Amino acid sequence: MMLRTMGQDYERLLAHHHAVLRSVWHDWNGTEVSTEGDAFFVAFATANDAIGAAAAAQRGLATTDWPTEQRPLVRIGVHTGWARPAGDNYVAMAVNQAARIVSAAHGAQTLVSDDTARAVTEPLPGARLVTVGRFRVRDFTEPVTLHRLEVDGGRTGSHILSAPTAAHPTPTGALGLISPTYSLRTSGTDGGIGTVRDLRALADLCDHADVSVVGTLPLLAAFDDQPSPYAPASRRAWNEVFADLEALPGWTAAPVTAGSDPDWVDYDVAGASIRAVLARYAAHVDVTPALRARVDDYLDREPEMRRYASFRAMADINGRNWRAWGSDVTPSPDRVSYHETVQWVMDSQLRELSRDLAERGQYLYVDLPIGCHPDGFDIWDSPDLFAPASLGAPPDTLFVGGQDWGLPASIPRQSRAEGHANFRKAIRKQLSIAGLLRIDHVMGIHRTWWVPHGRGATQGAYVMQPTDEMFAIICIESVRARAGVVGENLGTVPPEIRQGLKEHKLLGMAMAMDGVSEPASTDLVALSSHDTPAFAAWWKGLDIDDLEDLGVFDEERSAAERRIRAETIDQLRDTMGTDGPVETRDALMAWMSGTDAAVALINLDDLLMEERRQNIPGTDWERPNWRLRHERTVDQLDADAAFVSLLSEFASLRP
Repeated sequence: MMLRTMGQDYERLLAHHHAVLRSVWHDWNGTEVSTEGDAFFVAFATANDAIGAAAAAQRGLATTDWPTEQRPLVRIGVHTGWARPAGDNYVAMAVNQAARIVSAAHGAQTLVSDDTARAVTEPLPGARLVTVGRFRVRDFTEPVTLHRLEVDGGRTGSHILSAPTAAHPTPTGALGLISPTYSLRTSGTDGGIGTVRDLRALADLCDHADVSVVGTLPLLAAFDDQPSPYAPASRRAWNEVFADLEALPGWTAAPVTAGSDPDWVDYDVAGASIRAVLARYAAHVDVTPALRARVDDYLDREPEMRRYASFRAMADINGRNWRAWGSDVTPSPDRVSYHETVQWVMDSQLRELSRDLAERGQYLYVDLPIGCHPDGFDIWDSPDLFAPASLGAPPDTLFVGGQDWGLPASIPRQSRAEGHANFRKAIRKQLSIAGLLRIDHVMGIHRTWWVPHGRGATQGAYVMQPTDEMFAIICIESVRARAGVVGENLGTVPPEIRQGLKEHKLLGMAMAMDGVSEPASTDLVALSSHDTPAFAAWWKGLDIDDLEDLGVFDEERSAAERRIRAETIDQLRDTMGTDGPVETRDALMAWMSGTDAAVALINLDDLLMEERRQNIPGTDWERPNWRLRHERTVDQLDADAAFVSLLSEFASLRP
């Protein structure tokens, strides 16, 4: 925040404020870490010291003889570091509400143990502590809690998180296999898109080969014409096109239409056919009291899904751009019932799959996208939370114009005022089924690149996020769900993220495509991902051809990249003592499996020597992103002794 320029009187007042604050920090044994303009950052040994200092600052500055509306805006950051006042809890108090200093203590955002949380009310007359959520976790000495501190009769307040320092332990020495669910197929009825049934078949194959991590891309709600799993219609609801239609309770589903090309998902044809079957099923549920009671029980446990169903029902009739809806828009009861029913179906099927995997020692590994589609439920539900800007990435050597992902950027101050409810709900939804959760672009919990609407990505800027609070929520939800967390930290990683991953026991990621660099024991290591070419395409340089065809590379850049690629491949051959692509791929996967990395994740596309791409970042209609289907069925692979043996061999190499 920049200082306001209001003349010498203002400067004297600001100097007085600073003098009072420095005196307070001294009295409460605080250590001033830094001063940036109007922002102080001070460390304390204990949470009680921090709380006492905040209250003392309030009292010391309340007597300032200056009109309230002209008082300077001063931001104070009070950080207790990672002190542990009780058990394994940590403290990271932040009074940085960019509010008038006389109400700074009222705006405290504090992460404390329960004992300290109760002490927060003592220096604040008229304050009360409201327990918003509380639960106990096995093997953890204190409850994990979300409180709200209210003052002035509830007109102002803050959220208080009682958080464990570390997330739930991740698997170690594990081998994983990952595939987008939509890419999967099994013999027999194929509706043109992989479903929960196919994902279960993949998990069975993994179990036969001693593979403990079963990975897939997000299964979140999507608009009919927006297939990207990373631009969901909500991060708090499921996509019904993945429903196993053969497992609908009390119903025998008719075959669905798959589309004309078996190699690619046709979302228009397959999606419409699946949704038509589910609409008939929802109508059946409505007239079957026992089934409707099960849906209602689910909605009682997940009341937000009633509101989500109403939103989607209105979007079905009026278009997804809710900003253009009139004030008289109402949802169709039939469409509300449809969305309520399909959410119950998906939630039931995914939870059952997750439980079954856990019982045999497997982990369902899913991904949390960084944001939501601009027309999505999460934006409609809290429009004031989001800025007139999109998330993206600054220019780099590949995307010289930067990237605009089109996902609305949440305002940190607004998010804090809501107790970061949007983030908490999103991560909790994924952890309701995940044994291991990957947070896409985890750097976003520290800083996000904002692209103002109407501007190019090169005109964006980094906006800082309340990192400590985000890590606290991750730890709370991880321990609550007893599920580990991976932070996707590929690319430029701020030191705060590296330290946070280490401190809170989250795994990082390492990629083995461009060389053999030993991953850490706290890494998940992989050969490729949904945003990179599969190994076979990389070996042939097909990704370079694509970038040249798209105009990202000119001929000179393409030639240089091909020379570098050839040199890298030669180095891999020399290092591995191999020749051809399959032999080199197997050697790389064996090397990955033999490292100390907590998880070695194998992409099914790499095993199948797939040359097509799941996604080419920076493209939309130019390429058939998020549509690729595997040629071989999962049951064919499971019956292939050589295929299962290869996976088993990699699993046997895990330390």
